[in-house]
Amino acid sequence: MVHGITEYQMREMNNGNIPYRSIAVLLFTVLLSSCLKETAVPIESTFTIEASEDKTSPVTIQLKNESYGAEEYEWIFEGGIPSSSNERTPAKVVFTQAGEHKITLRVWNAVEEKTSQQTIRVDSAMTIDFDFSIALNDIAPGMVSITNKSKGGSQYEWTFEGGIPSTSNLQHPGTITFVDGGEHKIHLKVFNGSKYEELTKSLTLQPPIQADFSYEPLPVDQDWEAPLTLETTNLTTGGLSYRWVCAGANVMSPTDETTTIRFEHAGTYKVQMIAGNGKEEKIVEKSIIIQPNSGIIKQNDLKFGINEAKNSVGCFYSAKEGGVVTSSKIVEKKCGAWIDFGFFALNSSFNYCYFFAPNQAKANSFPKIDNAQDATFINNPTSMGINITNAIFDNIKRTSDMNQFTKWSETNQTNFNKTSTPHFVLVRTADGRRGIIRIKEFVKDGSQSYIVADVKLEKRAGE
Repeated sequence: MVHGITEYQMREMNNGNIPYRSIAVLLFTVLLSSCLKETAVPIESTFTIEASEDKTSPVTIQLKNESYGAEEYEWIFEGGIPSSSNERTPAKVVFTQAGEHKITLRVWNAVEEKTSQQTIRVDSAMTIDFDFSIALNDIAPGMVSITNKSKGGSQYEWTFEGGIPSTSNLQHPGTITFVDGGEHKIHLKVFNGSKYEELTKSLTLQPPIQADFSYEPLPVDQDWEAPLTLETTNLTTGGLSYRWVCAGANVMSPTDETTTIRFEHAGTYKVQMIAGNGKEEKIVEKSIIIQPNSGIIKQNDLKFGINEAKNSVGCFYSAKEGGVVTSSKIVEKKCGAWIDFGFFALNSSFNYCYFFAPNQAKANSFPKIDNAQDATFINNPTSMGINITNAIFDNIKRTSDMNQFTKWSETNQTNFNKTSTPHFVLVRTADGRRGIIRIKEFVKDGSQSYIVADVKLEKRAGE
């Protein structure tokens, strides 16, 4: 049987009982019915989304319509620009708002319709930044507060180099402690789902407080005898405030970074420095022994140069400056009033030498000394019947020992040479301090020639 024709019809057609016109109509009807049934194709709604891996707002997508069997199309773009379309393949769609957005495609024909749906995620636009502040000061240990100013992030990774804690996943990590001084790096990594950004900042802390100090008496007090004035040098690092304490002594500036301490009497003293920085305090204590007062400055092996050596070896003596000073040093320090005496030697032969008063510097071929004082001398005591030996010089140990000499000036200036050593010179300063100079050696060294001498001088007149 032919599809759509009965056995009876077939038999009648074969027997020629049905007219040809009727046969043609019958066949056309059968064929048309067969074709209609074969073109009833299934319908389907489907599409794909083309977008970059970075889903940070704004996100632009391209749609590919893979539907079939449809005659009409309707697109809905939730949160998109545009929000809808009836085109088979719409133009690009832009999403600016962060979050999940549904894309819906409905397709249909005269027979049926189908719908498909997909979701696209849009991540927030992201900026990364943070600030930090150090509590109190920048001296270790440092308490550092972190302020996260980043936007659009969903995940955070902090690294604190040398910090406690050393890492954090919190958006706002709070306060971090850095124990050690030096440079410390703070690193932040911010994620928004599809990408990340990184930022590193550095902070520098000063070392933790290390307290220490040194001290030195004034040049005039190098013998460590009372009364004595001592000057401190602060060696502390990481300190901001200081207190000086010394029982039994007079601390001049007890809260300054450095101070001066006056000891009127002999004894053992404890000098304390308390150093602080607002975070911690350190105490340093040192013992100092002050000897009984002899009243005598004793300095050995001082070098006095010939005239040419006035700015190299030096030709002037100052007890307050601690010994021999050069002409240029006197000008630089403006200490002319403190110069006790000067030395003159014509040349390296040392055949004409003498000591002179500071106010006579210009008259003795030296630059004038501002505020210079007077002094008297006996450059050649033997010429005045004064006998001084090494034993006599060595036995002068206190001011009363100077009383054995009754003359301290000569009517006419005398001089000495290198023919005999030791040679002794008596001197009395403008303020009445008495002294003895012992010349031990004459050293010939061209323009740098000098004598070697010991000096004993009263610290203060009348002590």
